[in-house]
Amino acid sequence: MKLFSIFFVLITLCTISLGESKDPGDFRTHRLDSPHQVGETTLRVLLPNNLEAGKRYRVLYVLPVHEDGEFRHGDGLKEVRKHDYHNKYELICVAPSFTSQPWFADNDLNPKMHDESHMLKTVLPYVEEHYPVQVNAEGRLLIGFSKSGWGSLSLVLRNPDVFYKAAAWDTGIRVDMGPIEESDRAERIAKIWGTVKNFNTYRISNLIRTRGSDLGDNARLFYFSTEGRRAVGGVRIHQLLVEHEVPHRYVFEPNRVHRWDTGWIPDAVAFLVKE
Repeated sequence: MKLFSIFFVLITLCTISLGESKDPGDFRTHRLDSPHQVGETTLRVLLPNNLEAGKRYRVLYVLPVHEDGEFRHGDGLKEVRKHDYHNKYELICVAPSFTSQPWFADNDLNPKMHDESHMLKTVLPYVEEHYPVQVNAEGRLLIGFSKSGWGSLSLVLRNPDVFYKAAAWDTGIRVDMGPIEESDRAERIAKIWGTVKNFNTYRISNLIRTRGSDLGDNARLFYFSTEGRRAVGGVRIHQLLVEHEVPHRYVFEPNRVHRWDTGWIPDAVAFLVKE
C-alpha cells in the first residue's frame, strides 16, 4: 500500500507538471498542431489571478526570439510574470512558439515556415476561442526584441486592423537597413523569406513607406534602438518613421545585454497598455 501511495503521488505530480496548471501565477500550456509549422508547437498562457466573470481582457502577445523550447536569451513570459503585469494591467499574456527561429513571415517557398499564418490562423483563433479576451485590434498587443522585435513591427504594419500596438527593442534590423554584407543578406533572405520579392513584402522599411499611414494619428509603435551593431539600421528606421510622419515613440539608449531581462520591458509594457 505504501508503494502504491508513492506511485500515485508521483503520477499526480507528473500530471500537474505536464497538464494545464490552474494555480494563480502559473502558466497554462497547450499543444497546437498547426498546418503552418513542421509539427506541434507550445502555447503558454498567463492569466490574471482573479478573472472577473463576463469581463473581456486585452492580450499581450510575448513573441519568442527562438524556436519552441529554446530560451537562450531569457523567457519573456517569465519576465512579464516577475513584474506582475498580468495583474497590474489586467492582461492575459500569451507566449506562442514556432518550430524554427521565427521572423513572423510566410516563406513563399516553404509552406511549413508560415509563421505569420501560424500566428494569425492558429494562435489567435485558439486564444480567442478558449479565453475571455477582447476580439478586436485594441485588445491585441505585441512585444518582442531582436527577431521578435522585427516580428512585432511587421505584424502590426501588415495587419493594422488585427493588432493595435507593438513594442520592439534592439530589433534585428540589419537585414533591412544594414550594416550587412550583401552575400549575407541574400543568404538570410533565402533561408527566412524564400524569394527577394517575398522579403520585400515584409521588409520593415517598405512597410513604413507603404503601410505606415494605416496606423492612423495615434502612436502605435514604440521603437527602441541601442548602441552596437544594430544601431545604424535602428536609427535609419526611426528617421524613416519621422520622414513618413508615422506617429511613434522612440528611444535611443546605451547598449545593454541582448536579453528579455535587462530592464527594457517596463517602459515597453507601459506604452502598450496606455489608453
